[in-house]
Amino acid sequence: MRFYVPGLFIPFAVWLSHHASATGPPVFLFTMFPTSSTELRDQLITRMDNISHWSCTNEPGVTKYALVIPRGSGGDNLTAYSIEQYDDDATFNKHLAADTVSKTLFDWSRNTTNLWTKDPVVQNFTVIDGMNFVKPEFAKVSDPYLVVEALTYMDGGVHHVLEHWEEEVAAARNESGTLVFGLYKDPLNQNRLYSLAAYESEAYLTNTHAKSPTALELEKHTKGMRTSLQQTLLQKRGGFLFKGSPSCA
Repeated sequence: MRFYVPGLFIPFAVWLSHHASATGPPVFLFTMFPTSSTELRDQLITRMDNISHWSCTNEPGVTKYALVIPRGSGGDNLTAYSIEQYDDDATFNKHLAADTVSKTLFDWSRNTTNLWTKDPVVQNFTVIDGMNFVKPEFAKVSDPYLVVEALTYMDGGVHHVLEHWEEEVAAARNESGTLVFGLYKDPLNQNRLYSLAAYESEAYLTNTHAKSPTALELEKHTKGMRTSLQQTLLQKRGGFLFKGSPSCA
């Protein structure tokens, strides 16, 4: 599901909570923030990172709250993304209503002129049971290599490719350098899947994971049904994908 949020973040809290209430647990969001300057992008990340520290301690139902930017020099220096996951709608709505979130983020965004070059975009995905993991080792990697993919298949193709994706996820659990993986459905497009992965390095992705027998089999059996593939390479700048005790990373 993709929707544009005019005037983020107020009335963002009310508007987005209305949309989230129509989805079942858990709530997974991938949001693009097109800021008007690198300075404002960094301010946004700092404020959301502060929220993540508070959330790590005070919100047990918030399992992901990461801030990322496009990877690579000479590229996009204005866009930030957030990766968020909540146990259920009630946890998500409570998070939006928290004073810490309102004062740190909503009030600032409402009072900052020319913050966005265009409206931010929130994408709300359906978590597929058994197709997600985050390893504790993620917390030890200083610069994990994050990849988000949007995969569109022929009509009815998702049903056929999920079996191969299940094998891919099972194999990735046993790969020492594959630290995070999640597969998600688009509730408004039955032919589209999204994946989130984090590796210990680009070299591990290229030389080990991508060349594994299971990854090669996945490509062999699903490429013919895939009509498009959009890949976004990301670098973590704050927040957490792994929620441990007493800290998050």
